[in-house]
Amino acid sequence: MTTTTSAAPTPAAAIKFAEQGYNPRLLINLKQQGFEHATQAQTHALPVALAGQDLLMSADTGSGKTLAYVIPALNQILNTKAVGFSTRCLILVPTRELAHQVLSLTNKLIKGTKLQAALILGGEDYHYQQALLRKNPDLVVATPGRFMEHQRKNQTDTENLELLIIDEADRMLELGFCEDVEAIAAACNKNRQTLFYSATLHSPKVQEMAQQLLKNPVDIRLNDASQVQDNIKQMVVVCDQIEHKQRVLAWLLAHEPAKKRLIFCNSRKLSEQLATFLQGHSVDAVALHGELPQDMRNDITRQYRQHSFNTLVATEVAARGLDIDGVELVINFDMARNLDDYLHRTGRTGRAGSQGKAINLVNITERGLLLSVEKAQGAALERMVIKGHEAKEHRDAVSSAKSNPKTTAKKPAAISKKEAAKQRQAQTNAASIWGDGTMPFGKKKP
Repeated sequence: MTTTTSAAPTPAAAIKFAEQGYNPRLLINLKQQGFEHATQAQTHALPVALAGQDLLMSADTGSGKTLAYVIPALNQILNTKAVGFSTRCLILVPTRELAHQVLSLTNKLIKGTKLQAALILGGEDYHYQQALLRKNPDLVVATPGRFMEHQRKNQTDTENLELLIIDEADRMLELGFCEDVEAIAAACNKNRQTLFYSATLHSPKVQEMAQQLLKNPVDIRLNDASQVQDNIKQMVVVCDQIEHKQRVLAWLLAHEPAKKRLIFCNSRKLSEQLATFLQGHSVDAVALHGELPQDMRNDITRQYRQHSFNTLVATEVAARGLDIDGVELVINFDMARNLDDYLHRTGRTGRAGSQGKAINLVNITERGLLLSVEKAQGAALERMVIKGHEAKEHRDAVSSAKSNPKTTAKKPAAISKKEAAKQRQAQTNAASIWGDGTMPFGKKKP
């Protein structure tokens, strides 16, 4: 892979969609969906993708990457004739939730056209998907594992594929999909265009995958992979064990106004326990985790998006791919297990430049995780002290420093040389009389 452009580009003037030479039907649908101005991610990515070049891009969650690749994909399919009968565009995403969201956006933008889009993912009817693939839909949104199942049985046709899109490549790596992605790409048209998106590009494996899939890509880096966006306020509440965390959580939900709240924890069992606990405190909370049936997960996500309830208690399954507007408060009941997960959780708020807040409930066993986040950020996160709910067992260095500021010893007042000589002579006389200055000679110390 030889990059033609790299590093972070300077901010560009925002694109107005209505002024672009896109397919007329696509422009109508963009307007109907309320899309007027491109985000910075879209402003930088769209010209590259529309020019037919390969693209390697890292950008923050919530920066509008999905629209940045759906627009050029649909514009190309609408404006050009297909070669053969293959699927023309394949979008690979790591999670079912993200797949549903990409398909939902795509369906809105192909309204009034003859284009067909299909969804291929695990947990849903395999034979129905077979029937969809036999029709060679123009565009397929898929998770790698299920698409590979169909590919092994020769039920997919990507011989003349024009555009391959890889979204959230770093998450593909975490879920063990890299080999599947590479195998899928190997079966695709060698002359295709490839767009490769990842929130972080620091992993050697992600870089290796990009090397294999891309040809002379334009490299655009719009984020610092270790930083949270400036529009998200990050705070820490020092806690003791789980009962104390629960009391703090209930207080926060009662006193931190937000239209939508997203609470993260690290296990299925705890997500259900917390949802039940909050329901007992008159909070409209629902648990979301990976062991729920896919149709139930879809229904929960839909209801949350439509404001049927305002508090979602989720495991890591919701940290990636959940693109839901209006999440104003994220609470990490459990600290994320690594920096990437922390960034993705926190990125669920502050979407598209809006203001957001992320509050971390941290006990002594999670101190190392907090320190790794603070080291990456280059500064300690602000501590939030809730009167009447202070931790009794756990203190951290930042909180202690604030509550017990260091006192600097006063320097002795300057004295003259003559006065200093007098003091030294007095000390000598005292030592000759009292020995160590406290006891007379000839007497033993008690």
